[in-house]
Amino acid sequence: MAKVEGYPGVTSYVVKGNTYYKFRKTGLKPATVPGQPHTPEFDVFYESLIEAQVPPRKGQLIRLAGFAFPESLLAAYVQLRKSAAWKRLDDTTRARNSRHIEHFLSYGRDKDNLGDVKVADLRRKHVKAYLETLMETPHAAHQALKAIRKLTTTALDEEWIEYDPTAALKFNPPRDGWPAWTAEMMDAYERHWPIGTPQRTAYALGLWLGNRVSDVARLRWDHQIARNVVVDGQLVTIEGFEFVQHKGRKMNGKLRFLPRTPLLDTALAPLSRDTERVLVSRLGRTFSDNALATAMIKWAGQAGIPAGYSMHGLRKALGVKLAESDATTREIMEVLGHTNIEHAELYTREADKVRLAVKGMRKVAAMEQALRKPDLRLVK
Repeated sequence: MAKVEGYPGVTSYVVKGNTYYKFRKTGLKPATVPGQPHTPEFDVFYESLIEAQVPPRKGQLIRLAGFAFPESLLAAYVQLRKSAAWKRLDDTTRARNSRHIEHFLSYGRDKDNLGDVKVADLRRKHVKAYLETLMETPHAAHQALKAIRKLTTTALDEEWIEYDPTAALKFNPPRDGWPAWTAEMMDAYERHWPIGTPQRTAYALGLWLGNRVSDVARLRWDHQIARNVVVDGQLVTIEGFEFVQHKGRKMNGKLRFLPRTPLLDTALAPLSRDTERVLVSRLGRTFSDNALATAMIKWAGQAGIPAGYSMHGLRKALGVKLAESDATTREIMEVLGHTNIEHAELYTREADKVRLAVKGMRKVAAMEQALRKPDLRLVK
């Protein structure tokens, strides 16, 4: 056996005219290094062996934390996690994307996992085959596709590929999600929980501000401001809440101003202004996002509302009310804090269906009344 220059721990040996390379390190089982010295294949494997902390199993590739083959999907994930765009995501969004990406990278068997595939070799059919495994959970598949696109976008930025293999893929499941509360449900809740209770306060903030759970939980009294606004040609002073919405705050920091309505003012009137946050428990404690979401479902059930109606359903209920009152798509986007016009158009399309049906039937009724009216003529 002969030592290989530049590779401490590696020796070469010849079997039947073929040269092989063996790596030895105290505490590890000897491992054969594939390829030839000073090639990418040899160097990558050797570096992983040098830093290994546990002996490898037979046939197992030893990996460092963060190790990835050059220009592979796993390498794109490593680069993505270093990017400023990734760091600006909130913790929940990062965790969701990580979960989807890591599941995608491990898709396959043994050493054929997609994580080791070069991004340049990724094809639309590979992603499509993976998404088909998630067909029973369409919203998860939709989120997975968005997460995978972060990998391909990173590869484009690194110039590992010239086109995005997922560009032609579309996966838009029905956007039903949490259903909107009906008028009967809202009436039942208001009768069960009186004004001044935490249950009624959470409900009023969710409905009349259209806030997400994260914003309801964090709303503070010092978010209240008065703004001078020109409405219908007149300068008026409007009081409301101004804050940066929690979702996506690290990405774009969307500042929202939501005017207080008389119904919200009535719900907030008896509350103490000595607390920092608007919504607190009877003991003066604040709610975490998960605790508030869970509590709202419980409070709704106690008011006799069927399972499946949540805080987000109140947000949707406001969207429905806005659309039915003929608010524009842009107005709905600003109230609910949507950045995607498609989300707001869901409300206007549903309201327009009813509105157009009513207008159409009125025209038919008017025409029929005109046709059936007696034809009176003046006879001279």
